[in-house]
Amino acid sequence: MLNELIRVEVTGSRLKRLEAEGPAPVNVYTRDDIDKSGQPNLQRFLASLTEVSASTGEGGFGTTLGQGTVQLRGLPLGSTLVLINGRKVQGVGSFTGNVFNLNLIPMAAIERVEVVPLGSSAVYGGDALAGVVNVILKQAINGQSVTARLGSGQGYSDGSVSLATGGRSAEGEYLLMGSYSRSSPLSMQQRAFFLDADYRRFGGADERLNYCAPGTVSSPSGNLPGLNSNVAGIPQGVSGQPLKISDFQASAGTRNLCNVWTTGGGVALFHGYETLALHALAEHQLGGSWSAFTELTYTRDRMHARDLGLRLGNVLVPAGNPFNPFGADVRVTAALGPENGTEGLARQTNFTRALVGVRGSLAGSWDAELTASTTSDRGGSQSWNEAVNSSALNAALASTNPATALNPFASGRMASDEVLRGIWSDNRRRSVGRKDQLTGQVRGTLLRLPAGAVDSVIGAEASRDSYDVSSTSETHGSRRSAAAYGELRAPLVRGGGEGADGWSLAALTLAARRDHYSDFGSANTFQGGLEWRPARSLLIRASAANSFKPPTILQTHVNDVVYQAATYRLVDPARGGEAITSGTVVRTANPDLTPEHGQARGIGAVWEPEGGHGTRVSMTHWQMRIRDMIAVLATQSALDNEKLFPGLVTRAPGANGQPGQVTSVKSTEVNFGRVDTSGTDLDVAYVWKTSVGRLTASGGASRTNEYRVMLAPGAPLVDRLDRRFRDFWAPSWKGRLSLGLDQGTWSLGLTSRYLGGYKDIGTSERRLGKFWTHDLAGRVDVKKLWPDLLSGFRTASLGASITNLADREPQFAQGAPFYDVTQTDWRGRYASVRLSLDW
Repeated sequence: MLNELIRVEVTGSRLKRLEAEGPAPVNVYTRDDIDKSGQPNLQRFLASLTEVSASTGEGGFGTTLGQGTVQLRGLPLGSTLVLINGRKVQGVGSFTGNVFNLNLIPMAAIERVEVVPLGSSAVYGGDALAGVVNVILKQAINGQSVTARLGSGQGYSDGSVSLATGGRSAEGEYLLMGSYSRSSPLSMQQRAFFLDADYRRFGGADERLNYCAPGTVSSPSGNLPGLNSNVAGIPQGVSGQPLKISDFQASAGTRNLCNVWTTGGGVALFHGYETLALHALAEHQLGGSWSAFTELTYTRDRMHARDLGLRLGNVLVPAGNPFNPFGADVRVTAALGPENGTEGLARQTNFTRALVGVRGSLAGSWDAELTASTTSDRGGSQSWNEAVNSSALNAALASTNPATALNPFASGRMASDEVLRGIWSDNRRRSVGRKDQLTGQVRGTLLRLPAGAVDSVIGAEASRDSYDVSSTSETHGSRRSAAAYGELRAPLVRGGGEGADGWSLAALTLAARRDHYSDFGSANTFQGGLEWRPARSLLIRASAANSFKPPTILQTHVNDVVYQAATYRLVDPARGGEAITSGTVVRTANPDLTPEHGQARGIGAVWEPEGGHGTRVSMTHWQMRIRDMIAVLATQSALDNEKLFPGLVTRAPGANGQPGQVTSVKSTEVNFGRVDTSGTDLDVAYVWKTSVGRLTASGGASRTNEYRVMLAPGAPLVDRLDRRFRDFWAPSWKGRLSLGLDQGTWSLGLTSRYLGGYKDIGTSERRLGKFWTHDLAGRVDVKKLWPDLLSGFRTASLGASITNLADREPQFAQGAPFYDVTQTDWRGRYASVRLSLDW
């Protein structure tokens, strides 16, 4: 019944409205959608969406090294704003201060995810250049609930369990949920694709190197003593027995060749995790229409994975080394076996999000809300065996004492723990990011027009962000910011009949916001949208918005480091290309940095017939422009474009009309780059009611038809459409087709995901993509199927899914790691089961 509809708030607007669809598209993915996808974490689920053109990747080759994030439209890292329950979180991570780690949001607590795939800074502030991902957490339940999940694939497994309790009454509601999840890592050693790095079988090159266990020995000059060659592969020895020259006869003239990425533990394709999380909220009625509410989320996340073996790169082994069988100086290239230790990464993060607030009604139709919140990310990471003490290494190779010497010819242990730990040591890093925020807003009817009420929101925010890093050097930075914003929706023309049978034939939405930051100044953003409904079931819409992304704290707080310019091999174009042999290069902060700016446009239509029970057709054409992108300017580019970036080059006094010699060049972040991208999104769903059940066929596609980038001064625009890059780019097509049957007691669905064709990195003509991946998911309502089973439970359901049914392996791509990190999931065929019980 129309008169039973209530106003709800949706992402993309702070207004409450009857229709979920507004002037800008908002894609809503429910908990059921997440479960049916079969994806093991939020990052992988988001990466499977059509509006996410590229991913930062997982594992040791991922851009964020195990931190979950999202790149809407494949746009640069950090250009998508992440919200939790519509509120900002600290924009930091334990590894990098530039992104929020999605893995810190407990999967069990997620109710739905709402995505605005267009810039939206006028509503939510900075960082929304590409759009917004709003993660909505569960609000309340009546009773208790437990959910257990197990997943498995070749060489790895994962699982989780969550327990929740909650209730509702006239005085308020509460929810308390705890969850635990764990997943094992997967390394390159566990996939046959990498075991032999001779990729000529794929049309690539032989990428094998001498880094093997054991490795290869060579002579600094002439042949190796006793052999007729200057090189020989080191043979597998017998533990405790030294090698002899005769042991090398069979391998003389050959090298031991291996894939360096599979040495030691092997580089992680994805890391292992162990996560303990708590999610709680409560609301209590204070009297009248006013209530107090609070939210608390705490996550303790541990990430780990072994990595490469320790390596010796063409090291000199003196004749006096007791394990050197040649009695002369030789050189060895090798990887140490895992018995000697490996490189690797372990990281622990404690994430806390706490919020308190009050809300209620004011005079007339107005309501108000005031909240205070804090979010923090406290992390520590340990990179095992990352630092090499060259002096200790050379001393161990030159030692004549077997107890203190390094044996580079061994197949197993090469030295004692004391010797190894003296050469290879760990690097430790600690970081703390925090955001404290106070927000207040009022919302209500500003005035009434003949076509209806003008709804409006007026609000303000004040916050303090800080980020502290302690590792080999320390960085401490903070900033304060404040914002005022407003939004309104004005119906222009009313259509249909009077009263409940009418609707807004046309409506205008406007939003404006002003942000002020303590470290770089202010930014003004605006947003407008137009809705036209010629029929209740048809919406034609258009929107336009500008957006911004402030410099991160790490970009505005840089510790000065001085280097000798001669090591950079720079030339001075102002002095005829003269080589710069003196002076300095100073890595420093740029006090003149300004925000990155963006513009977004969208036009489209949505048709949802009344009584269609889910039937829908939606099409949106979108366009985004990003300007003043922030990046560290190459030192030579600063010299080549001295007039464009004044103040970066310092010179001695000139003479005879010629500029003076360069005395210093600043290496710093500047505003320069640009991205132009556009495309069309299409979604179609049709529902049939049959005697068997509810049959749904749906499809969606994102067609990107432009993606041009300029990153260097004076350089032409680079076409990144359908051309693989390691950071940001887009394929022309990404789509999905789904067919599902819901009988009520059980449901079954098949989804096929499509990735369009594109070219490999650089100037390669190798074609990648252009394939389908098929997923299967099903669910059984146990209580409906067997009412007498599990009599103590109110509801019980069992779900199962299989992603990548055909076990499709990622494609070979040129250059390490020899697959496309931005499009690849190495899980292969992955099956999971899920049991949920309520009582």
